[in-house]
Amino acid sequence: NKIGPEGGQALAEALKVNSTVAHLDLSSNEIGPEGGQALAEALKVNSTVAHLDLSSNEIGPEGGQALAEALKVNSTVAHLDLRDNKIGP
Repeated sequence: NKIGPEGGQALAEALKVNSTVAHLDLSSNEIGPEGGQALAEALKVNSTVAHLDLSSNEIGPEGGQALAEALKVNSTVAHLDLRDNKIGP
């Protein structure tokens, strides 16, 4: 679908208040670092998403770092797919 950074940010805002979505596949959507960071902020307050696929989104080191920080406070996410995101070397 290639929702891009704006779509990633919009979904992140929705996830902040959503209490039913448990599985979300956003693979290959080109959300970039901005979308990754927005989703990370959402994960800090969302308590229902347990499976999140962000593979092939080019979130980069910035998005990866933001997600790592979010996981420090999120105890719900059990599966996070970050393949092919150019997070590190």
